[in-house]
Amino acid sequence: MNALKTVRPVEAGDWNMAFLFPDEVAGARARNGLVILPIAPVEWHGPHLAMGCDNLLAHAFARRLAREFQCPYYPPLFVGTERQRRPETLESIGFERDSRIEGMDFPNHSVASAYLREEVFALVVRDTLNILLGRMGFRYVLIVNGHGADNQKDVLNRLCHEFNDPSSGKGQRVKWVYPGFPRSLLAGAIGHACAEETSMLAASWPGCVDLAKLPREGKLRNADFGIVDGDTFDGDPTPDHCLREAQDPRRHTRREWGAQIMEEAALEVIAEVKKDWPELNTLREASVSS
Repeated sequence: MNALKTVRPVEAGDWNMAFLFPDEVAGARARNGLVILPIAPVEWHGPHLAMGCDNLLAHAFARRLAREFQCPYYPPLFVGTERQRRPETLESIGFERDSRIEGMDFPNHSVASAYLREEVFALVVRDTLNILLGRMGFRYVLIVNGHGADNQKDVLNRLCHEFNDPSSGKGQRVKWVYPGFPRSLLAGAIGHACAEETSMLAASWPGCVDLAKLPREGKLRNADFGIVDGDTFDGDPTPDHCLREAQDPRRHTRREWGAQIMEEAALEVIAEVKKDWPELNTLREASVSS
């Protein structure tokens, strides 16, 4: 009886560094010098989405990009940070302006999110970048950031400035992108655990979405469910502080739509990375033809 052949993740297009042998990591590093780093915290995303939602999307997006560039992606880092909500945002969501609420940790939620202090988050990401660029010898790091908190973006922007300092003479070595949000979505207001994010997670990790955990009928009050549309975050709430029908995941979750916008975003990022780091084009094409 013939033994079943084991298919390795990389043979199926998954370049997770954890599953690569040393010679495969070294070969990819020599080929184009790129490594991808997915990051995002464990965080409340309504009762219907797995708490790893942001990082799972970053993971899936990193996997897609790594397949394109034939480079490793670092095992996803479940790290992220948040700050206390501003009074105007709290009021828009439906809380009192003087409430003390950090990120998506609303009082009625059964489980808190795993936010690091901002300074700890910065240290973890900086040290990881130093490892990838220094100890491991990669030339470029593309961070796939799945969390949109203002202070998380500020930290990443500061780190990019630090590692890309022109005085170092090393050029641009680090940049960060969002997973799965093409320019057509980023141009508008991005919600939290709404139809588009639910659709993307359903397309990438189907077992991590369960719409049955939401009530079948009735409005979804922002403060009760932690599902908030982008217009509300931007200061334009509904009169009753409930999710807009157009963003209701119970009505508008479609896996094919999620796959479509993830792929649209991936193609945009691939083009952007090739423009910023043209060396990747030459080295990858040479490796394919050799």
